[in-house]
Amino acid sequence: MSDNLFLNGIEIVVVICSYGRNELTFQALRDVGDPAIACRVLVVDNQGTFDLPSSENVGVIRPGSNLGWARGSNLGIRTALSHKTVSAVVLLNNDVRLSRGFVDGLYEAWELTRASVVAPVYDHNWPQQRVEHHGIARDYDPTPVDRMVPFVDGTCMLIPRTTIHSVGLLDEVYWPKWGWGCDKDFCLRARAAGGQVVVTERAYLSHSARGTAALMPGFSELNAEIENDRGMELKWGKDWRELLHNGFEQYPRSGLVQDKFASVKDPGTSAISVDPQGDLAG
Repeated sequence: MSDNLFLNGIEIVVVICSYGRNELTFQALRDVGDPAIACRVLVVDNQGTFDLPSSENVGVIRPGSNLGWARGSNLGIRTALSHKTVSAVVLLNNDVRLSRGFVDGLYEAWELTRASVVAPVYDHNWPQQRVEHHGIARDYDPTPVDRMVPFVDGTCMLIPRTTIHSVGLLDEVYWPKWGWGCDKDFCLRARAAGGQVVVTERAYLSHSARGTAALMPGFSELNAEIENDRGMELKWGKDWRELLHNGFEQYPRSGLVQDKFASVKDPGTSAISVDPQGDLAG
């Protein structure tokens, strides 16, 4: 990766954590396009197979092993923010399609709200982020609507430098394998520090979901959800759902995946567990 990647007054860096399915990463890069805001993309290549032609707009980090989503994202955040002109980082999955002007829409929402976390609307799990549009992402008409929510999906989060300075990086300890609780935890920490979490209709993504996670040994939605729940309980207590939704009772507490598992009783013994040191047992 060339040091020149982040020079010349770059304002925002899009961090894409990938693990194979390189065609999805190239597709996401095309959708990011060339925003009006000074922007570069940084791919954290956890599989080490992403070959990119020489580019001043995209850089690649190859950690040498699979860091997973949380650790890989944190590596990207640290790399981006080591350059003083960068004011915000956008964490973005590679298995997504983006609306026109996606990055500019997120950045505009942040400039207007000064929220601690900003996320787009989408077609996937959490009801506070869903809108009526369910078609092609490029056909979405951006709308200047921003609303406060309890938390957002880690599929895409704009995180300003000031938020990282205030609350730190993603928690790699309680969700070391799949990372599904990292987004909820990060938003709770941002709110506890006095910040706001905002969803904007100025940007939209379509999420195919599990585009790369499904390639990882041992992955299942159930295991990821169990790690999510146990990590949240260990860190925030048994009433973590009440804490997470405090002040946002208008939003349902479950998403599409959670509804799928609603009938599962005591699913713990055969799936993974997590201890506070980040070790997996199963």
